[in-house]
Amino acid sequence: MMNHKSRTPLRLLLVTDDGTIPNWLHKCLHAVEESKVATVVLALHAARKEGRKLRRLLFSLYERIDRHLVRSGADALAPIDLQSALPTCRVVNLQHALARSQPVNTALARAVEEEGIDVVLDPCCVLPDAGLADLSTYGVWSVPFGHRGDPRTQSTPAFWEVIEGRPSTETRLCVQWKGSRGKRVVYWSVAPTDRRSVSRSKSRLYWKISAALTRNLLSLGEDPDAFVRRLAASVPSDVANTPSGAPAGAPGNLEMLRAGTRLVRRFASDKWMRTLYREQWTLAYQHGSSGRPATGPFHTLVPPVDRYWADPFPIRVGNEYYIFHEEAPLSHYKGSIVLSVVDNAGKTAGPIPILEKDYHLSYPFVFQWDGEFFMIPETASHHQVELYHCVTFPSRWKLERVLLSGLEASDPTPAFVFGKWWLFVTIPVPGAGTSGELHLFHADSPLGPWTPHRANPVKSDVRSTRPAGRVFENDGQFYRPAQDCSKRYGYAVSINRILQLNLDTYREVEVDKIVPSGEPKVVGVHTFNVAGDMTVIDCLVRRRKVWTDPWRHTLRVDRSHRGSTDGAGVRGSAAPILPFFP
Repeated sequence: MMNHKSRTPLRLLLVTDDGTIPNWLHKCLHAVEESKVATVVLALHAARKEGRKLRRLLFSLYERIDRHLVRSGADALAPIDLQSALPTCRVVNLQHALARSQPVNTALARAVEEEGIDVVLDPCCVLPDAGLADLSTYGVWSVPFGHRGDPRTQSTPAFWEVIEGRPSTETRLCVQWKGSRGKRVVYWSVAPTDRRSVSRSKSRLYWKISAALTRNLLSLGEDPDAFVRRLAASVPSDVANTPSGAPAGAPGNLEMLRAGTRLVRRFASDKWMRTLYREQWTLAYQHGSSGRPATGPFHTLVPPVDRYWADPFPIRVGNEYYIFHEEAPLSHYKGSIVLSVVDNAGKTAGPIPILEKDYHLSYPFVFQWDGEFFMIPETASHHQVELYHCVTFPSRWKLERVLLSGLEASDPTPAFVFGKWWLFVTIPVPGAGTSGELHLFHADSPLGPWTPHRANPVKSDVRSTRPAGRVFENDGQFYRPAQDCSKRYGYAVSINRILQLNLDTYREVEVDKIVPSGEPKVVGVHTFNVAGDMTVIDCLVRRRKVWTDPWRHTLRVDRSHRGSTDGAGVRGSAAPILPFFP
């Protein structure tokens, strides 16, 4: 193993199926080369059989048009010339196609041994399953896409998810270890599927893979022994290492015509809905405690037509409920914090202004600690996490301190769990859109100082990553509400039971979900909080633009149950539980 003290760089072999490498991989390799942790010493240009190109002509044409329409400076798929990207790297060009059943070429095996390769990077899954794993110190690293049991999604990344309207697209960073039969997952990400663009869907996922690959290479270079221990504890891969873009999974011309028809209809439907309807976030609450909150009718607090209300955090004082929430005009979406008050009889007052800055404020996490009220609003646009202290409840607040700086941290959520203070935040990956990753920080008190979790980011799943309210306890179990943004931003609230939380590991499993399917006009719900016997949520409501439809004072949301009942009175899930790598 590499001796970290000697700082000998890891020696990498890169496998490509073209004379270029994609932008996302180029950024990763540039970062590790700059860090002096690793260097690419050998590149294998292994062309594979393309099959009958004419049969998939329309697919190739769609890929080119799609990339042209959605291309931007953050295009992860933009080709970079291999020689210009890696000018000092020796290139081995295999003139023949590399069949998956073929053993590794003898001359190539000798070259790998001579170069002393530590890691083989095979991002497009070109090599045979056994490949060069036994010839490299830390195995073959690959990036398989797709869903378990569906080889089409594995060989044609993101295409079938877009065409069939699947809300999310999955990918993994896997390691085929020396002497092991299968691959181990060191990073797993679920990202939202773009409704109309395969290129945009792939680009967002590849930027996450780029960041994850960079982190894991740096982690390996800094402490190989610790990396090997984490690898041994990781879960086996549940998808085949099918070559990305392999002809077997690509659609033929007839299938492509059907797919194109679906995309055109979807585009027209989206345009029609935006023309007829506007969407507005509104608040809803219900009184009465029960073992299953968010069931039954909710009373609504409807904002004026020119603004929205969201992110409600209730506090009970006496017989009144103080609901701190975001208010933002629809004209420019710069939020501020306001307060609405509801008493036991259902009488309401407000909203009244509480906190406003030159930058966007939202998600006013209000809590009581050491007899005082504090608030941590989201200030991601200001690239810091701020703590406010209440001078006079409920209306006067002052900045106490900056808890974290230099971070675009969304929805900061402190919680006292298992005897320690933890801060849950979502941090975006550059180029990956709004689908961020869950990061954890720990401290001895909510005032800090906050230390990053060793395995950050601990989760990258658009269905249950972004915080959606306070962590709560039920029968000795802790539950974390999170946003499900797979179908759209703020589609539903996922309830996750925390299984393990310490300085090295975070594990949780989804046990329940609050979904908007119970009310035709409600298309999203993304915050869930309880204070006393009041449950408060926010809902994204669709309303007509041309004529005003009557607004009912109550609405309903549904719960989507998974698995079998557990001891906490909520449902257990069979979803995979991963000891996440960095």
